[in-house]
Amino acid sequence: MNAKKWTISLGLTIGIVTGSIFFTPTIMKASEEVILASVDWVTAQLNPIKTQITTLQAKIDAQQKEIDSLKQQLAKQAALPSTVYATKSKTAIRSGASTVYKIVAYKNAGESLKVISALSSSQGVWYYVQASSTVKGWVSYSDVSTIKGTASSSQKTVVTIAKTNIRKGASTSYPIIETVERGAMLLFIQPFTNSQGEIWYNVQTNSGKRGWMAGYLGEVK
Repeated sequence: MNAKKWTISLGLTIGIVTGSIFFTPTIMKASEEVILASVDWVTAQLNPIKTQITTLQAKIDAQQKEIDSLKQQLAKQAALPSTVYATKSKTAIRSGASTVYKIVAYKNAGESLKVISALSSSQGVWYYVQASSTVKGWVSYSDVSTIKGTASSSQKTVVTIAKTNIRKGASTSYPIIETVERGAMLLFIQPFTNSQGEIWYNVQTNSGKRGWMAGYLGEVK
């Protein structure tokens, strides 16, 4: 009887050991697969978040560039003339920076206008001015001058040092209204620094046209 029990116990022991040997690697492999699947799942969840973070960072960088550009433009406000003078007998002051806006006031030739700010539009540069104690509006650069009077002996000129395009506004994006040769003497009206930090001269040609030329192409005398 005892011999039979020992035989049964030995058989059970051998079975357990054998089962452990054969089933343990299987269990370990299954565990590894579960871990790998978990890693893949976590990675799949993180990838969209990483993409969102990258997109958000790009937007932040773009906004920062816009802020920096605005700061530079504000810093350049000091380059604006503090006062301009009407050059026409009836210089129109408008409600907006374009001839399509209504006229809110008129100024006689020689009258002064306090400059508040400037705007470069498709119609050239416009100044936002204080027309009176109660009226503010926009006046075209072509209707004013930084020098009082149009026949002053102190009026400066610009001599071109190369063939020069005279444009409608203070940027190469504006259309050319006239081209002058090297050595041409132009009536100097005023300088202007655009949003790209470029200096442009507002000038009047011998044909009477008023426009803008790149500052590096001329010498003010």
